[in-house]
Amino acid sequence: MSNGNNSLTIDPRLLEQLKGIELKSRFLVRGFYENRHRTRDFGASNEFIEHKDYQRGDEIRRIDWRVFARTRRLYVKRFEMEANMRVHFILDTSDSMRVPAEGGRPTKLELAATITGALAMMAVSQQDSAGLFCIGDMIDEAIPARQGMRHLALLFQHLGVPRGQGGGKFGEIAWTTLQQIGRRGVTFVLTDALDPLDPLIETLKGLMVREQDVTLIQVLDEAELTFPFDKMTEFRHPETGRRIMGDPQALRDRYLARITAHVEKVRLFCIQHGVDYLRLHTGDDLAALLSSHFVQRLVRRNSAC
Repeated sequence: MSNGNNSLTIDPRLLEQLKGIELKSRFLVRGFYENRHRTRDFGASNEFIEHKDYQRGDEIRRIDWRVFARTRRLYVKRFEMEANMRVHFILDTSDSMRVPAEGGRPTKLELAATITGALAMMAVSQQDSAGLFCIGDMIDEAIPARQGMRHLALLFQHLGVPRGQGGGKFGEIAWTTLQQIGRRGVTFVLTDALDPLDPLIETLKGLMVREQDVTLIQVLDEAELTFPFDKMTEFRHPETGRRIMGDPQALRDRYLARITAHVEKVRLFCIQHGVDYLRLHTGDDLAALLSSHFVQRLVRRNSAC
């Protein structure tokens, strides 16, 4: 949510709940920044891993002469380097995310922006890089992943009033971010996932192929899940403008069956393909739900190491 300066503000209770939780990738990451993330790159610094046979082109200074004295064979030492992790956020800023919620609750976009800001703060606080893509009808914002509190302040400014409008092609447009995101890191995709699913699924698969540790956070309005309407209502599509006047009593069962099936398809895809999945709505206790999810995520990452 934004303050008077159009910069994102986050409930301190949420930050307190997330305090001490580490963002950790299930994959080894690549880089040259000294940090606590292990990488597949091997160099001449940090923790000793193993010996390997000397081959032409290996650096002579890495030869272990003590082993040579014992075995009369040339071996070089390999060391595991550590790396700065890049964390990217792909944020759906389309019109469907901006629909006002009932009872003064935040919109889906405000909720998603708050989550993005909190996770970006987690990343920057552990000396990692955070980058942001805002997607409406196109990539409306593309902020490269960088470190530091000044960069975090820049992200908060853009999350306070996220750019974007229109929509309907989130998955297709998100696909075009893959080259900029690159390989090996952590990516969070925040959307209501109400557009056609196939393009979104292909984007998630594309991220996984690039060894991104992917989390899909599906943010919905509580009314989209409960359909609380009880009298003749005009329903308007926020992106196409199409309007339908209908009796909720006649529509409820069919609507709830379709939204349940749609959400279940998203969830099952994530389970089957190793994408972390979190679904929440505008009436949820964000601090409790988010902290619980990331505690469980950290347990899974630690057990995988």
